[in-house]
Amino acid sequence: MKQNNGFIVGAYPCAPSFHQREEALESAFWRGLADIEGIRGIEQPCLEDLHPYGDDYLFQHIPSDWQIVVTAVMETMRRRGKNSGFGLASSDTEQRLACVDYYRHILDKINRANDRFGMQKVLALEIQSAPLAGSGDVMLAAECFADSMRQIASWDWPCELVIEHCDAMNTPDARKGFLPLEQEIAVIDCLKSELGKEVGVALNWARSAIEGRNTELPMQHLRASQQSGALKALMFSGTTCGGAYGDWQDLHAPFAPFSGAEVHCAESLMTVALAAEMFNAAPLDSLSFAGIKLLEIDPQASVEHRIAILRDGIKALNIASKN
Repeated sequence: MKQNNGFIVGAYPCAPSFHQREEALESAFWRGLADIEGIRGIEQPCLEDLHPYGDDYLFQHIPSDWQIVVTAVMETMRRRGKNSGFGLASSDTEQRLACVDYYRHILDKINRANDRFGMQKVLALEIQSAPLAGSGDVMLAAECFADSMRQIASWDWPCELVIEHCDAMNTPDARKGFLPLEQEIAVIDCLKSELGKEVGVALNWARSAIEGRNTELPMQHLRASQQSGALKALMFSGTTCGGAYGDWQDLHAPFAPFSGAEVHCAESLMTVALAAEMFNAAPLDSLSFAGIKLLEIDPQASVEHRIAILRDGIKALNIASKN
């Protein structure tokens, strides 16, 4: 169904720039990433630019045939830190419209990237359903999100649009606290029936696991998304119940130890076997993209260690997707 020549790598949480390290280390990191086999492209956040050192820097440091999945999550969370009303599902109308305007900025960035390379450089955009922080009104948030998405989906996007599900607002001690999957799928159905627009769901293993505080909910979310016809992407981040990556935190822990791994995160709940279950239910050729987003937790870690985490992630997905 879909073209899949490798995996998408959310490398930015492993990059030295994520920890404000020096530029020489950042350049060495991107050179090392380019040497890993099996990468189709990267997941990259769009803030003011697509990289802390600017768009030109990023494009000069990635292979010309790599595509990009743009995510809005990092800038959304940054702005919510300053104003808790910022978000596409927010009942704070001013801040909801400010978030819609931010997506217009993303569209401009995507068009410029595509024009620069004369190709579809950007494969997809990951959208997040952020409500007014602290609100427990799911139905109101869903209505606000639908209003935002009607506007955004009406624009001329040169890439796929997917809603990246994060842990839901109606669960105790939520980390992100965005819309439940059921409401996100309902908005997707609404966009299709009202506007004829196709928007999909992207699942992140950890964000579903965190929502349920268990390792079963990611598969349940997969089945629900499949049954609705909305599932488009699977991304794999891990979570833990303790240790350096915290207690059910959204910190993109590496895979649990497996044969051939270079880096060992003994506390990780994300195993190759669990990833294999996901791919058995949703094979690569049924998806628009699949990949990893992993974090180097140690700010002082070497470039080699950062690259080893990502190399292990690709190894794990190669094993899981072939089981």
